[in-house]
Amino acid sequence: MTKVLVYLWFDVEDYVTPDADEPPKRIIDILSRHNVEATFKVVAEKLRALKEREREDVIGALSRMDVGYHLDTHSRHPTLYEYLADKDVKTGSAEFLRRESDGYNLVKNTLNRQLSCFGHPGPTWAPQVYPALREMGIPVYLDDTSILNLDDSPYWYCNVLNLNGAGRNFINLDYFFEQPEGLEKMKRRFKAIHKRLSRRGGAISILFHLHTIVNRQFWDEVNFARGRNPPSHMLVRPLRQPPEVTDRAYRDFEELVKYMKSFDNIQFITAQDAASIFQDTSTRLVINSDTLVKLAEKTVREIRHQKVDDAYLSPAQIFYIATMAAAAYADSNVFPTELTPSQPLGPLSSNRTRGPRSLSTRTLLEASRNALQTIDETGYVPNEIRIGESILTPEDYLATVCSLLVLFLRKRRLPDRIVVKNGTLAQKRYVNSRTFAKACRWTMLPEDFKAPKILQQALLQTWTLKPAAVVSA
Repeated sequence: MTKVLVYLWFDVEDYVTPDADEPPKRIIDILSRHNVEATFKVVAEKLRALKEREREDVIGALSRMDVGYHLDTHSRHPTLYEYLADKDVKTGSAEFLRRESDGYNLVKNTLNRQLSCFGHPGPTWAPQVYPALREMGIPVYLDDTSILNLDDSPYWYCNVLNLNGAGRNFINLDYFFEQPEGLEKMKRRFKAIHKRLSRRGGAISILFHLHTIVNRQFWDEVNFARGRNPPSHMLVRPLRQPPEVTDRAYRDFEELVKYMKSFDNIQFITAQDAASIFQDTSTRLVINSDTLVKLAEKTVREIRHQKVDDAYLSPAQIFYIATMAAAAYADSNVFPTELTPSQPLGPLSSNRTRGPRSLSTRTLLEASRNALQTIDETGYVPNEIRIGESILTPEDYLATVCSLLVLFLRKRRLPDRIVVKNGTLAQKRYVNSRTFAKACRWTMLPEDFKAPKILQQALLQTWTLKPAAVVSA
């Protein structure tokens, strides 16, 4: 049987309810008894509340675990979507750093841990946070979204490892214990996923919002829904779980842990473990002319991630390689025999191709030098590429350059002129616009909230999307 990875993750976020301070400690005790590793994503305001309530025992327990960041105040307004709504990836990343650095440092310093991951509040996944995560030194995005899904498996997006979008392999433990038969339902679900993944390998994502052990409602819904922003002294606790339900939650969770451990091919991992298990080895590839022409041929038909040896190249990396090859020929009239991929981010805006559809080959090659310089200076694929009197989208430019590479590398022919090809970024199909629209209706957000810029940026950054391959387990 193939090994199946299981990542258990817990959101520690309810800073309103004193009773919600206890579940993290109790759950950590259970995990420790059974020698199971897990990740706890912590809201900074929760730590402030724990300090104020003198719960050093809870802080001490969390400091022994793998810890991630779950925003400064989670659902207090402006929420993540509200302050990113009108920003592109570059300016949104700067805004995220401005608003979240203090909370990040508080969690990191209080728990004395290098934070392994980040995850969004509610359904509000947004691409703007990714460059900020890299700047913060956070290697993994750990959460779940159905806005972006790549075959229900871990993936790379904006050069950050994502355990985010497990789809059929996702289990939510919130409130499973409210009914006596809940434990058996969870066991059956885990068994079914495990059986399916044991044929080919994979990862199971399991989420538990720990405040649901003591709360019958989500703590933020009763305080911040529909844009409400009460002062701290007016925050109210949600309806309580009956004591017998809370007791059953702990018992059933422990039984579920023992059940999952009974499978021989299960490996529990944390976000920190994942950063070692899934590694992007693409920057160590050396692309020779044979590989380059194969990449180019496929890209002319469809722009998507491609596998080379045991690594994957994103469309943005293929853009860089093809542009580097064309720029080198512009300089020396020789295509390079070896190329090394870089990791640019996708473009920041959408445009359309305009101008003549027939290009001078020499002008196209020289324009590649400017495109390469733009990537090297900014770290982003250009929004558009000017070639003589024509302006091309990155998709059309890449398809056209790749068609030129194929002509030369296959037929040793370099025509004086070349017709602009229509490039298609296939990666966009992994983004679900209907699910994004649903996320914009999250209970916390104001009525009629819309953020088309976030969806636009999500689509543009699929230039960076590719599978995450296991290098060790």
